[in-house]
Amino acid sequence: MTKPSESPFLRQSYLLSRRAFLRTMAAAGGLLATGSLITACVPVAPTSSGGVVPAAQSEQAGPKIGGTYRLVGAGDIRSLDPPAAESSEDWWSAGMVLYNCLYFYTKEGAFYADLAADFPTISDDGTVYTIPVRQGVKFHNGRELKAADIKFTLEHQLWPEVYSWGKSYMENMAGYDEVIAGTTKDVAGIKLIDDYTVEITLKKPQAVFPALLSMSMNAIIPMQECLEAGDKWGFSVVIGTGPFKFVEWRAGEVAIYERNPDYFKAGLPYLGRIELSLNVDSSVQMLRWENDETEWMDNPPSSELPRLLSEPEIKAQLRTSDGLTTQRLGMYVAKPPFDDLRVRQAVAMAIDKSALVKKRSGTVTPLEGHFTSPMLQYDKEFKSQYPYDVEKAKALMQEAGYGDGVKGVRMYVALDEEIGQLLQADLLAIGIETELAVGQWKDWRDQIRAGEIQLFNYGWAASFPDAYDYTSAWSTCAAIETGYNDGSYCNQRIDELIEKVEALPLQDPERIAAYREIQDIVINQDAAWVALFTPQQLAAGKSYVHDDFMSPIYGWPYLETAWMEEK
Repeated sequence: MTKPSESPFLRQSYLLSRRAFLRTMAAAGGLLATGSLITACVPVAPTSSGGVVPAAQSEQAGPKIGGTYRLVGAGDIRSLDPPAAESSEDWWSAGMVLYNCLYFYTKEGAFYADLAADFPTISDDGTVYTIPVRQGVKFHNGRELKAADIKFTLEHQLWPEVYSWGKSYMENMAGYDEVIAGTTKDVAGIKLIDDYTVEITLKKPQAVFPALLSMSMNAIIPMQECLEAGDKWGFSVVIGTGPFKFVEWRAGEVAIYERNPDYFKAGLPYLGRIELSLNVDSSVQMLRWENDETEWMDNPPSSELPRLLSEPEIKAQLRTSDGLTTQRLGMYVAKPPFDDLRVRQAVAMAIDKSALVKKRSGTVTPLEGHFTSPMLQYDKEFKSQYPYDVEKAKALMQEAGYGDGVKGVRMYVALDEEIGQLLQADLLAIGIETELAVGQWKDWRDQIRAGEIQLFNYGWAASFPDAYDYTSAWSTCAAIETGYNDGSYCNQRIDELIEKVEALPLQDPERIAAYREIQDIVINQDAAWVALFTPQQLAAGKSYVHDDFMSPIYGWPYLETAWMEEK
């Protein structure tokens, strides 16, 4: 067995991915470069495992315990069970507020041991991970976290009766298939060595496996309490180890969390209470923020962006970061008209991305491919073969037999009618008449997957800075059933490439080249979807709040170390 610094698999996984993340962020003017827009942070000191503890507090600027931090969100909560929390508000609540994972990322992209006591020890063949569990961590009900809870968490989200958006990510664990099939509830590849050590065996080496353990669906839950709660779990019964404890969730209205005084990171958190308002229209969000009724507004109306970005007093209160999100227009390729490559190529050439950038006042960056700059596989030289050209797009429609146009196409645009209307106008210019489907993704997804809605504007925020997250969830044939390949797109070459190169270290040139080939297959060869833009993460905060910096992954604030001045 080897320690992580000696293992070629994990060494590349967490050390080199961290360096690549920081390097590319700096090159892109990312997290570190956007610090001027963020209120000053109270310094934190690294622990031996890369986490943070509060710095020494001075009388002049020291953090203070207390205060209610109010956020407004445009969406609702589906569940506060980590694997079922897949919208923005509940994903953040599960991933950063109520629970912890074995491993996590700092705001600078450093990978660190969180509920794990250290990085894993890895077998020489790269398939067996032995993970030490931090001792003395308490769940919100006072019970100590044990290795059995880790094992249960990783198994529970795979049970057929449990909804999880992330089951397929864990398919490399030995015993995964039997649990997915419902023949057992125990993952054979997960063994308890003792109360504070868990061993996980993989089917084959996998460069990103440690990063998978940082994903929110693997946030650790208590075995006994979850089983006893039954169908109340994740709704009225919510128990984690996180910096804040669940108080109340009124569906469609508000979720309330309070400070966890027994948090395992001594002295943290500082905030006394979090109030998350749900289903708040962007114009109402803006009004609440200007009236000092909220400390965080994550959805500024596009009409207000020029003012937010130009007025010095407001600009100083913005929280920003470059992110890991791609906005894309997907097509249901399993039936006409989008089963025809020429039609998909025409759609790609019909979209005026510059208009999208203008509508967002320059806070989004148009994309040629679908990888973003913080990712290891990002290639700034990559170009789409389908630049904006309406006349060529019309010619392709004519060639495909749709010269008279296509009617009756439905297009899902989430809550973003502004962008939806721009896309709608672009498509109409080449004869594709669309009806917009507006609303929560959970309410429309079944129709999208059934092909009843044939175009869909999806945003996807990667859970770690590597293209594996995008590719395995979006692009594989396997992801049609178990992931987010809702357009039924399948090219076996993609599955074969992933199968081959995921046994390699993260920074292996062959692995990087394979993902770049996949990008070319998706965007150019198959035109499976259109990469639209990557947004700069942007929210409005308050000058009296400190350290509520923007998460590049979640697009919401880190509140573990946030604190408020007395108003």
